[in-house]
Amino acid sequence: MKTITFSVLTLFAYAFFPVYFTPNPATEEKPPYITKEFTLTENGDLNVKTSGGSITVLGQSGNNVKVQMFVKKSGRWFDNDEEIKEALENYDISIKKEGNTVIAKAERSGSDSWFSSNNVSISFKVYVPTKINTDLKTSGGSITLSKVIGNQNVETSGGSLTLHSIRGNMEAHTSGGRIDVKNYKGNLNAHTSGGSIDVFEAKGVVKVNTSGGSINLNEVYGSINASTSGGSIDANIKELGKFVELHTSGGSITATVPAGIGLDLDLHGNSVNTKLVNFNGESKKDKVVGKVNGGGIPVKLSTSGGSVNLKYM
Repeated sequence: MKTITFSVLTLFAYAFFPVYFTPNPATEEKPPYITKEFTLTENGDLNVKTSGGSITVLGQSGNNVKVQMFVKKSGRWFDNDEEIKEALENYDISIKKEGNTVIAKAERSGSDSWFSSNNVSISFKVYVPTKINTDLKTSGGSITLSKVIGNQNVETSGGSLTLHSIRGNMEAHTSGGRIDVKNYKGNLNAHTSGGSIDVFEAKGVVKVNTSGGSINLNEVYGSINASTSGGSIDANIKELGKFVELHTSGGSITATVPAGIGLDLDLHGNSVNTKLVNFNGESKKDKVVGKVNGGGIPVKLSTSGGSVNLKYM
């Protein structure tokens, strides 16, 4: 065993002068371990699956797909390719094209693959044509998807979801992270079991649910269904669709909707605060049920542990 000793002068220097000038190998960018390129016809498919890393998919012009695979251990880069080859002995790696589908998979091999761990994370970064359908799954990392048009399915058991500039229908699920959506158009169904949900600039049908965080909807156009078991909901709805349904078991709700529209109100909370004009129905401290401007779009806001605030813009 080696014995490492420090002089008093060395210890003094470390105590009073931070070592920020030393680069951190874990944060330095390194070239991908594997890079492969393919060509798809319009409206192709991408299937990515990894058991221990992140997935990033970025849309761009053209029909080419570039798949990059990165390998780390305990969050640090390997020193050489031989170390990577040894670390990947228990993995099945597949990067290929079948028909009009590009497949990139990194899965632990063997019958006990789901229970074994060598702290290796395999991440994929993929550049794709703008028009593409994706199926992205990881059991231990975050997923970023940006600038694509098509049907998207993203799922992670242990990370966040970042979904920007997307057109089409999407299923998005995470068991342990937040969901961030920006500039979305289409039908969105997003769920997290352990994080907040932020949606900014969305048009279409937005259905979001979290079991342990707040929900923020800003500049949303369309039909909204949002629920949380452990946080507040704040919704700024620029244009109403067919319905608005907001529910929380552990926080307050504040919703802002366009004024002068016929609404069917169903508001319940410890206290309900709203301005009633041209209203016909029942209004109490803890509930408001009735029609505004003759009725029309159903607006249901309910909380078991806070106030309900309905505002008009």
